[in-house]
Amino acid sequence: MFRLRHVAWWSLVLFIGTATTVIAAEPSDPESAIRRMIRANAEKDLATLSRMMAHDADIISYAVAGRKYVGWDELERGLRDEFVNAQKLEIPIHELKVWSKGDLAWYAMELDYIRYVAEGNQLKRMVLPMQETGVLERRDGRWVLLSWHESFRSTQFSQSLVQP
Repeated sequence: MFRLRHVAWWSLVLFIGTATTVIAAEPSDPESAIRRMIRANAEKDLATLSRMMAHDADIISYAVAGRKYVGWDELERGLRDEFVNAQKLEIPIHELKVWSKGDLAWYAMELDYIRYVAEGNQLKRMVLPMQETGVLERRDGRWVLLSWHESFRSTQFSQSLVQP
């Protein structure tokens, strides 16, 4: 009987400790949420991105090279493809400005999207200078990304992606 109570007590302690850790890990402000999403992208952490992005079916987001994502399912497929194709990602943020009013926030950001892809037995490093804007909403106390738009900071990159 004592052993059963002891196991139940430790299980309760572990449950409470885990729940507190998860709750504490949630960003409490929009800037922290944006930075956490960028880190999750660099770490190829699809579970965190899924938790921090809205899954509304009618949300539209735009990426470079004319890519358009409608709803979470399309975006998730795109993220999975990128995570498989890129051996490694680094995404340093150079500038981030965030505004908020009530449960809405919007941002403008400049970053480098650095992807490493396998070419033979070597890794090829490609630096894409990006700029991004987006909108977040606080839902049930958590900041989630609703929509975003990204483009190149330099026209030389956008021109190289356009096929003749």
